[in-house]
Amino acid sequence: MSYPFGEVVFAEAGDRSVAAFIYKFLHVPTGKWYLGMHGLKENEAPWDGTYWNSSTAKEFLELLETEPENFKYSITHYGSMQEMFKLENETLTKLDAAADPLSWNKWNGFVYETPELPRLDLIDELASDAYDKKSGLERTIEKVEDLYNDIVRLQVRFSTELSHKKISEYRNEMNANNSTKGFTITIVRRDGKKVLVGGNHTLESAHLSKCKYIEVVWIDEDLTMEEMHSLGTALNRKIEVVRMTTAFEDCANDLVTLFYAKKITDDTFKDAYSTKYIKVTGGFKGNEIPAVRKIAKEVIAEKTSWKKGQKWINWKLKKRETEKANLANALTTDNCLCLTQSATFRTDRVIEAWIKDSKARKSMGMEPRPNITILMHYATKKVMTEYNSTPNEHEFIVTSFLKGVCMENPIISFKDLPMWEDMVS
Repeated sequence: MSYPFGEVVFAEAGDRSVAAFIYKFLHVPTGKWYLGMHGLKENEAPWDGTYWNSSTAKEFLELLETEPENFKYSITHYGSMQEMFKLENETLTKLDAAADPLSWNKWNGFVYETPELPRLDLIDELASDAYDKKSGLERTIEKVEDLYNDIVRLQVRFSTELSHKKISEYRNEMNANNSTKGFTITIVRRDGKKVLVGGNHTLESAHLSKCKYIEVVWIDEDLTMEEMHSLGTALNRKIEVVRMTTAFEDCANDLVTLFYAKKITDDTFKDAYSTKYIKVTGGFKGNEIPAVRKIAKEVIAEKTSWKKGQKWINWKLKKRETEKANLANALTTDNCLCLTQSATFRTDRVIEAWIKDSKARKSMGMEPRPNITILMHYATKKVMTEYNSTPNEHEFIVTSFLKGVCMENPIISFKDLPMWEDMVS
C-alpha cells in the first residue's frame, strides 16, 4: 500500500531492531502538526502504509481524508516499544504539544518514568486484584475488534516460538468453546488512552478466532509506563493461572534496565528492592531468586565485554534472516554448499539441507556439492567463548555422512559471521 500524501520521508533504520516507530504529520498550508508512535503488529513493517495514526482530533482526521496531498508524512525514529514510548513523551513534553495551538496532539504522551522506583506494593496489589473476581476493579464485557483497534500495547509482536504456541493453544480453546469464557485481559485507563498491560496473547487469540466479546479488567491508576511494564510482568507471574508465565530472563532484564538507569545500585541484585522485585513481578521464590540474579549479572558482564562503540550482533532477529541468507548464498559455489548455524548446533538440519540441495541438483542433471561451509553465529560473546572451548563434534558427524553417501574427501569448514555492529545512539 502506498501513501497518498504530498511528501513522504523515512529516516534510515540502519541495523536497529524495529518494534515501533515515531511518525509526524505536517499540514503544509497551516503548519499544524501531529506526532505519535506505533508498535508494529506481527508481519507489519513501518513502511508498508497499513497504519497512519491514532489521533481523535476531528479537524486533523477530516483534512487527512479530504486533502492528503497537503500533508508531509515523516517517520523519524525506530526502536523498541519502550524506547519509542519514552521518546514520544520526551518530544511532546519538550514541544509542550498539548498547549501548542499548532498541535493536534491533545496530550504529551505517557510519562515513561520518574526518579522513583516502580511502586512494588501497588503493582503487587493490582496484579492480585486483576485475578480476583471479588476485588473492587471494574469488569466489563467488550467487543474484541473494538479493543483490538483502539488500544495501546506495551508489547505487540509475537516472534518467538513459545508465543506462537501459546496463541495457538488459546485460539484452539476459544474455537472449541465458541467463546472467550475463562479468559480476561487487563487494561489501564490513562489520559483518555487504554493501555493493554495483561493479556496480549489472549487478545490476539480472540481476534484470530473471530470471537466477538471478551472480559476486561479495568485499572484506573496514575501509573508511569515503567510501572505499567512492571505490572505486565507481574500479571504473568507464576501463579495457578493457565497462561504464559514470566521467564527468568524477563525479570532479570527488567532489573538490568533499572540498574543502568541508576535506580538500583547493587550490581549483585541482593538489595531489598531487587529481591522484592523478583518476588512481586515474577512470583519467584527459593532457588529461583538467585537464578534470576545470576542472569542479570551475566547480562551486565556481557555488555561490559563489548567493544567500545560497538555491540554484539543478534543474528537471530527476524530482520537479519535475509541478510544471513544472502551471505550464505554468496559463499555457495558448484563445489560448496554454505549454510548458517548457531551454537545450538543442529547437525540433522545441516544434513537435511544438503540432501534437499543434492536432490534439486540431480533433478537438473548436476552433481551434488562435495563440500559444506557453515557460517556460525552466537547469541552472546559468552556463548561464543563457551562453544569454542569444547571439541567440534559436528564436523566429524557431517563428514562421516558425506563419506557414507560416496562423497570422496569432503571438506567441512566453519566460518564466523560478523560479530560486531556500531551502536546507534
